[in-house]
Amino acid sequence: MAKKAKQHAKARAALPRTAPRRSGRRGVGPVPLDEGKDFNEPVKTEAAAEPQPELLETPETPRKPRQVRLPQMEDAKIEELEAAAENYADIRDQRMALTPEETRLKTDLLALMHTHGKTSYVHNGYDIKVVVESEKVRVRIKKED
Repeated sequence: MAKKAKQHAKARAALPRTAPRRSGRRGVGPVPLDEGKDFNEPVKTEAAAEPQPELLETPETPRKPRQVRLPQMEDAKIEELEAAAENYADIRDQRMALTPEETRLKTDLLALMHTHGKTSYVHNGYDIKVVVESEKVRVRIKKED
């Protein structure tokens, strides 16, 4: 004779021990519609409509000048670091500008894979695979030197 399976403590803890209390509102349902009143009269009036936000006025006073560098509070100017940072920022901005074009080409490639009914394509150094869970395409091209 087989043993009876035990229930885990977590499964028992998910259910309450007692039934929920009755609130006394049993039988209270939605109010029936009155076609004349409910469909002809507006619910919100113009005065009770959403309030318009106030326009903030900015003062016409000029900004205060920046405080001069305090001694030992900030690094002194290093031309080499600033030039390297500018070069990096330029290359980063060029890469970020190519991102929309890359996503468009990637979606085109994914659509072509779907139209040909392929989830992977390997031929002559080209390795294209469709990742099913995330609907992405992985492309590897082996170049012969």
